[in-house]
Order: sequence, then C-alpha cells, then structure tokens
Amino acid sequence: MTASAHSMFTEALAPEHEYRHAPDDDPAYNESTYYNFAGESGVVGFLRVAMQQNQPSGQATALIFVPDGPALFFFERTTAISADELAVGGVRIEVLEPHRRQRLSFAGRMAAFEDPRVLADPGTALRTAPREEVAVDLTVTGHGVSFGTSGTDPSHVLEDSLAVGHYEQFIRLDGDVRVGDRTLAVRGGGLRDHSWGPRDWSGPLFYRWVTATFEDGSAVMALEVARRDGVTTRRAAAVTGGAAAEAELTAVTVDRTEDGFGHRVACEFTTAAGGLVVTGVARQPARFVPLRHVTTAPDGTRSVTRIGYSAYEFTASDGRRGLGIVEMLDQLPAGAAEQEGKS
Repeated sequence: MTASAHSMFTEALAPEHEYRHAPDDDPAYNESTYYNFAGESGVVGFLRVAMQQNQPSGQATALIFVPDGPALFFFERTTAISADELAVGGVRIEVLEPHRRQRLSFAGRMAAFEDPRVLADPGTALRTAPREEVAVDLTVTGHGVSFGTSGTDPSHVLEDSLAVGHYEQFIRLDGDVRVGDRTLAVRGGGLRDHSWGPRDWSGPLFYRWVTATFEDGSAVMALEVARRDGVTTRRAAAVTGGAAAEAELTAVTVDRTEDGFGHRVACEFTTAAGGLVVTGVARQPARFVPLRHVTTAPDGTRSVTRIGYSAYEFTASDGRRGLGIVEMLDQLPAGAAEQEGKS
C-alpha cells in the first residue's frame, strides 16, 4: 500500500529549528544533521553529526568518494558532547544564517578503502586500513527553501521510528577537500537534513534516499520508505534556478549486485514540467560502503541494519547529467550480526 503524502512545503520552518532542540526523556532521543555534496572535481561525499543527549553519546561521520581513488571513511564516538552545538569530534557545522548559510569543517585522519565492503566488519577494517590526512572546509548556501516538518503536527511525520522533526534543503557548496597533497574543489550542489526525536534504525523495513545534482545546477531528491505496517511512503522535490518545489515520486527501481548493493537506481517523477526519469549508476570503479547499526533486543537477540552508500553518475530523461549519492537502508536477515562480525 502506498500512502498519500502531505506536502513537504506546507510548513514554514522557524529559524530556531536550525539549532539544537531540548530532548524529551526518551533514552533513544537523537538529533542529527547531515550534508551531502557533489563537486565539479568529481568528489562526492557527506558529513554528519548525531547526538543522543540523554545517554550521553555523540557520533561524527565523514565519507568521501575520491574520483579515481579510494573511499575515505571517518567515524568517531564520544560521550563529550555539547548541549547546544552541532559538532562532534572532528566534524563541525556552524549556522551562519538560519536556512540560508552554514559552514562545514573537518580535519583528521580518514581510513582509505579500495574495496569498502570490508566495513561489513568495521572493527577489523578500521584497525587495518591505511590512513590519509584530510581537511574539509566548505561554505554552504541554501538553494531554495527548507522543506519538511517541525513535528508538531503528527500527520506530517514521515516515519516516527526515525524522527519526529525533520527537514531538508537543497544546497550549493563552495570550498575544498584536501586529501594528503591533493586538493579537490567542491563547487557544486547537494542536500542537507536536520532531524530530532527518538531514533530506532530497525524501525522501517527499508528506505532509499537519492540526491542527484546536475551540471546545470538543478537537482532532485527522492525518498521512499517502507514501513512495518505495510505502507510505503514516497517524497520528492526538485530545484531549478534557486526555486525548490514538490515533485511526485511514482516509482523507485533498484538493480542490485549479488551481495545486495544497489548498482543502478531509477526514479520516476512527475514534476511541474511533466514526467521525468532519473537513473543513477554506481560510478566506476564501484565503491560500495556498508555502514551498519546493531540493535540488541531485551532477550539478547541482535539485529543488523545496513545503510549502504556509493557515488552515482546520474542521467535524466530530459538529457541532464550529474553526480550524487544514494543512501539505502535495509534490515539484514537473522544471523547477519554474526556473519558480519561482532566488532
């Protein structure tokens, strides 16, 4: 069953939602913000920070796909988190002007993987991987309005196991990623999100979240979420010339590798300009990254959620071409926790 969707552009999101929110008393309360990017040099990646104030715990994640090079990955977990900053460890996000301008920065050593599938056993992979010195310094400008919900109206919440408040915004980025002695320009586009509320990664059956940034500066976002009640919800948006608008996502098709990664993704849209098909193919050489979250039930049973990423080359049915990233969440079969390692 596919649910009818309310408009993501109904609410005007207040400036205060750009900052940290006061948590409720749920131990699973999470607040996170994420920025992905695709630059003219071919670099694709994301930075993310997440905070669970009630534990306390925080995580910093950086993933960078170097053109004709390795996938670079950084993860840091800490209990030393601020109550008001969007920063964890080496990743910092500064709000310069709400819903208009931010700055992203990172400096640290990232693990380098020619075949990042080894991150299925993250402990071993991260202990043995070579390291690269990496610095990220990006200025971010909103490309159209922020769209989503503050969470005050339950009918606007997409999937309450992941977040209550959640919004996204197309962005333009300017700056550099320095990898060793190589500098990669990030003059391009992407998407950011900010979410808050109790988080259970094992909540949805699956989701596919697609960001495609085209060479002319336009972009599309597609999100398909399959809930455990049998309902599938789809959301989509497009931006052209700085004007972001709702689109209708009518279908998402994924062709998978033998080990379950999406090597081809096709999204069918209805936009104000008419029908549109956007097809993404994993950029060669393919670098599939299997990040994961392990949930332990009260009876000790472990379940594994895999969140897969890769850089994709996109083509649109109207001739546009571009780059971007696809995030695919899947619940792995029983026993996968043992098969993928316990580290």
